[in-house]
Amino acid sequence: MRTILLSILAALFLAVPSAAAHTYLDTTNPEDGAVVTEPLQSIELTYAGRIEAGSTFNVISSNGEEIETVSMDLVDGVLTGTFETPLPNDDYTVEWNSISADGHPLSGQFSFTVDAPVAEEPAEEEVTEENEEQAEVDETVENNVAETTAADNEETSNDTLLYIVGALLLLIILVSIFTIARRKNTK
Repeated sequence: MRTILLSILAALFLAVPSAAAHTYLDTTNPEDGAVVTEPLQSIELTYAGRIEAGSTFNVISSNGEEIETVSMDLVDGVLTGTFETPLPNDDYTVEWNSISADGHPLSGQFSFTVDAPVAEEPAEEEVTEENEEQAEVDETVENNVAETTAADNEETSNDTLLYIVGALLLLIILVSIFTIARRKNTK
C-alpha cells in the first residue's frame, strides 16, 4: 500500500512540472481594460514560453469591424501586430489564437479603449474688412477679364463671319462674270 501511495505521489510531482511548462499569455500592450491616450499603431502579446509560427490575433472595433494589420511578427515569445495608421478612438477587442511549443492551442481575448487627442482642423481664416475688400477687387478683376475675353471672342467671331461673307460675294461675282463671258462667246 505504501508503495502505491509513493508511486502516485511521484507521478503527481512528475506531472506538475510538465503542466507548469505549458505556455500562457503573460502580458499584453495595451493591457486588458486599459485606456490608451496616445496614438496606437501596434499591439504586443508576450507569452511566458515559446509559441509557434501561425499564432495570430484579430482586432475588432466596437461596431464589429476587423482592423487589418499590415504585419504580424513573432520574436522571442512576443507577437506584434502593426497597423498602417494609428487606431482611431474607439473600444477594441483583441481575439488571439496561439500554438504553444508543445502543440497545445491557446486562445482568449482582451479589450482596451483608444482615447487619444485628435488633431484639430486648421481654424478658418477670420474674415476681416481687408479680406472682404481684397475679395471684391479679385472678383472685379475676374469679371473684367471675363468680359474682355468674351469681347475678344465676339470680335474674332465677327471677323471670321465678315471673311466668309466676303469670300462668298467674291465667288458669286466670279461665277457671274464667267457666266456672262461664256454667253457672249456662244452668240
